[in-house]
Amino acid sequence: MAETQGLMERLEKAVIRLESLFSGSTGPHGECGTVNGVNGGVSPSVEAFDKLMNGMVAEFLRNSKILAGDVEAHEYQENSNDLVISDTELKQVAYIFKCNKSTLQIKGKINSITIDNCKKFGLVFDNVVGIVEVINSKDIQIQVMGKVPTISINKTEGCHIYLSEEALDCEIVSAKSSEMNILIPQDGDYKEFPVPEQFKTAWDGSKLVTEPAEIVG
Repeated sequence: MAETQGLMERLEKAVIRLESLFSGSTGPHGECGTVNGVNGGVSPSVEAFDKLMNGMVAEFLRNSKILAGDVEAHEYQENSNDLVISDTELKQVAYIFKCNKSTLQIKGKINSITIDNCKKFGLVFDNVVGIVEVINSKDIQIQVMGKVPTISINKTEGCHIYLSEEALDCEIVSAKSSEMNILIPQDGDYKEFPVPEQFKTAWDGSKLVTEPAEIVG
């Protein structure tokens, strides 16, 4: 939180500086008579503000997404198989970014989980009340110990999801992904079911109908 406070103080100073620049301008906001030889160009203060928002602020929010301490972030972990989040609350979300060859266990019940740009990563969690998202990742294994309503897989190669008896009503939403398998508990073991990657669409006279395409070998 100290990093967050420091960032906010820097942003406040930047805004005060920009306001002073605007107050000394006679033209409309966002315009400056002639900038770099171009009439009606963007004022230096606006350009500076854009760089600030698109640079430092965007990077901070993308990497950590820390808002009021409700986000538990794990980033850039390599070969770490003992990562654990045990002190959880219902309002919290977990954001996992660029963790490779690692495993994370989340105990308790939290709001949501996002796995972003990870490779060979394993996740074990108890309960999620919102959604578990897997984005731009490769070779991911997820084990659900309790309940989760929705798991989303997007732009991911290789995702194996082990569902619990309580999570059999979970909806799996996938897009632009491959090698996805859902493992269902049966007779003390798991049975694997592949998620369709190919679909066929046909016009039925009134609307388009899409269904999984069976691969004939």
